[in-house]
Amino acid sequence: MTPPPGGEPKGAEMSASCQFYLDQAALCAQSAERATLANQRETYVRAGAAWQALADREIDIAAAREKRDAEKVARQIEPDQARDRIVQFGAAAGAETR
Repeated sequence: MTPPPGGEPKGAEMSASCQFYLDQAALCAQSAERATLANQRETYVRAGAAWQALADREIDIAAAREKRDAEKVARQIEPDQARDRIVQFGAAAGAETR
C-alpha cells in the first residue's frame, strides 16, 4: 500500500517513522537509478522494497488504530444515548399515567 500522491495516507496522519521509511525508500530508488553495477542496483531495489514494506505496514497499523478508536468511541456513545432515551421515555410514560 503506497500513500496517495499527496504523500500522506488517507484518513491517517503520517508518523515520523512512516515518513522516514518513505524517505529511505525514495533514496534507495534514486540510488538504484544512479547505480552503474547491476548487483548494486539490485541491492538498492531490494532495500527500497523493504523500506516501502515497513512504510506500508506502518500505514496499515495507523489505519487499524484509527478504526479501532472510532469503534470504541461509538460503543461509548451508544450506551449514553440509550440511557438518555430511557430517561426521556420514562418521564413521558410517567406523565401519561397522571
